[in-house]
Amino acid sequence: MRQDVDSEIVIAGGGPAGAALAMLLHRAGRRVTLVGRVRYYRAIEGIARRSLQALHSLGLHRAADCAVGPLPRRVIWGGEIRAPNAEWLLPRPAFDAALLEDLHEAGIPVIKARITFLESLKSNVRLGLADGRILTASWGVEARGRAAARRQFRDAAPWSTPAWILRGEAADSAPASATLSLPGGGWAWWSRLKGQQYLQLALTEASLCQARCDPDAWLAAQPDLAQLWGQAKIRHHYQRPSLLGRTQVREGRLWRLGDAAMAIDPLSGQGIFNALSSAHGLAPVLNSLFEEARIAPLERFHQRRQDAQYWRFARAGRDFYRQAAYQESIDIDPAPYWTARCHWPDHQPLHLPEPWARVRVGRGLAIIGTRLAERELVFTPDQPLGIQAVAGTPLAPLVKAMQEGDHDAARALLVAAGPAAMAVARWWTDHPDWPTLPEPALHSSGVTASSPVDSASQ
Repeated sequence: MRQDVDSEIVIAGGGPAGAALAMLLHRAGRRVTLVGRVRYYRAIEGIARRSLQALHSLGLHRAADCAVGPLPRRVIWGGEIRAPNAEWLLPRPAFDAALLEDLHEAGIPVIKARITFLESLKSNVRLGLADGRILTASWGVEARGRAAARRQFRDAAPWSTPAWILRGEAADSAPASATLSLPGGGWAWWSRLKGQQYLQLALTEASLCQARCDPDAWLAAQPDLAQLWGQAKIRHHYQRPSLLGRTQVREGRLWRLGDAAMAIDPLSGQGIFNALSSAHGLAPVLNSLFEEARIAPLERFHQRRQDAQYWRFARAGRDFYRQAAYQESIDIDPAPYWTARCHWPDHQPLHLPEPWARVRVGRGLAIIGTRLAERELVFTPDQPLGIQAVAGTPLAPLVKAMQEGDHDAARALLVAAGPAAMAVARWWTDHPDWPTLPEPALHSSGVTASSPVDSASQ
């Protein structure tokens, strides 16, 4: 039973990636339909401040209001106890339901149904529903998470040990969370919210086997975890796939988004941030596509942006594993779990040096409003995709003036930036090898040192 929907784009998946993309496209005047269902398993997730702010900026206010926090992000890693920043906790079923409510209130058609297939044809896409209906649209987006990417990976991490999840009630109702590295290899993220507690574990295969046989005994043998969990019974425990890898972002008329485009190590704690960031990258691609822009540069932009995120998250996880291996090696040889993860994906530092001699200005695609447009960008070893603006101020003219030694032109650009000049200057001074900006401009601009830095790297 075919049903043509009055949409240019159909999105499969109602999680944060699909919801964010639907909202962005709707705001840009695109006709979009989203198909998704609420996930009813009682997971808890942690997000950082920037993800919470992004939800609000997208108009996903009900979803953002589900977050509880800020809570100190407690970390016990490699024997060191830290509280580096704060996080907010999200009860996933309520959060997913709120996302769909936000879309409905915005006037976006939402179909709550199970999807049976999603395929690309020559001139459209077809999406099948469990009730027999088949929806068609000009373009489709796969946003159903890492399960949808399982058979599509271009490359993947050399390990795929599943995550092990414990759930139970909590005597203490106060919200809290903690991240721990485990002796002998593995890590845990524990959270407590509204009388429930949730424990996600990444374990060695031997530990996973022992834990599955007798969860209570295994948990009791982990002193730090047992103290967090308390005396509550384990009500539910199960395995969940933990696939890591990246895909081709486009297949015919289907685009991939969020975890369906690249699934990252949950150790990074950036799952929802990646979902929202991925949507912000794909929306201008699709908007430009409908204006008959050439598809190859658009696909290349989305692919490179997703790949850059993937490698950055992979290297961040690798550095955490190296820290645990180093701390463990002080007393004993580090566990194979750590050493195997200390060398993937490579040995390149998380952030590359950016010497002034290797900074160049060139043309490339950048996100300008709701579209992609070619602009002069600043390319550095650490930002190979290019930087268009800092604090809303185009960066290329300032870099060109300083490369040419024209301090009068640089000073005029900073004066024209007004209140953003101090933010630009503060960002610039984070690059110690770069030449000093002309000082008088900062005084004449009348700005204060509290101006926020907002790097708009593309």
